[in-house]
Amino acid sequence: MTRQVRARALFSTFEPLTAVPDDPARARLGVVRFAGTSFNPVVKAGYPELTVHLADEDRGFAEVWTSAHGVESGEHKAIAYAHDGEYLFCAGRIPPCDEHTYAGRLAFRAALELAGKLGYHHVFRMWNYLQDLNPRTYREFLLGQAEAFARRPVTWSGLTAATVVGSLGGGIAFHFLACRTGEPVTIISPSGARGVYAHGRLYFSAPSLDDAEELMSTANLAQWGVDDGFGLHDVSSLKIYARQPGDLSQVRPRLDPATSVAFLQATLLSQDDAVEFEGVAG
Repeated sequence: MTRQVRARALFSTFEPLTAVPDDPARARLGVVRFAGTSFNPVVKAGYPELTVHLADEDRGFAEVWTSAHGVESGEHKAIAYAHDGEYLFCAGRIPPCDEHTYAGRLAFRAALELAGKLGYHHVFRMWNYLQDLNPRTYREFLLGQAEAFARRPVTWSGLTAATVVGSLGGGIAFHFLACRTGEPVTIISPSGARGVYAHGRLYFSAPSLDDAEELMSTANLAQWGVDDGFGLHDVSSLKIYARQPGDLSQVRPRLDPATSVAFLQATLLSQDDAVEFEGVAG
């Protein structure tokens, strides 16, 4: 791990599902395991861990979010969380049900109640993994989610900063990141790629690497009042969701050799997209 990575307050990388040694210079803020089953989020070894049913066991991996600062962790109404004074990681799971609006509202009320009490009022990045994803179930879930946000003292940059992917089972798994200070800025490119800029980093989602490159360019960020800019060589971690088995041979050469890359075969919400790239630049 480079000195630059060690200095970052918030960083993500991908690791095998098997246990690996911790970095003594960084604390784990949250772990999302993509595996052949699903589990409720739990706090273990001082950090929250969520298991999402979205991979075969032999192809699974863990996305690990770390902090340069010490973290405190706990559980609140079935929500597992950890925070470091600037960033909050929250994870939850809704068991399979038919009442997606009610269940979504209940789960997010608990999560946002926690975020508000801890003082993390800016939710800037969110991931939703829905079993049997389709426009109707997601619309029902989103309504409950939005109702929860409307009644809590937090801000939300909405769909522009959210990833929505179909899982293989386990109901609805979700996790999000919130920050204590600053004002996250929603960024959209002419092609429709979306992201949020927070604390000098861009958290993005795009249907192609060309679209991602356009989104993070200096010219596009300037349109949203952000005096910054990135290229694909600045991407530190990248997840690729695709409807069909994929080949990374065309992706890796466009990225920095140190970029952490992972692939998942998954259902996407938009029928027009065969692939979705989601990552962090900066």
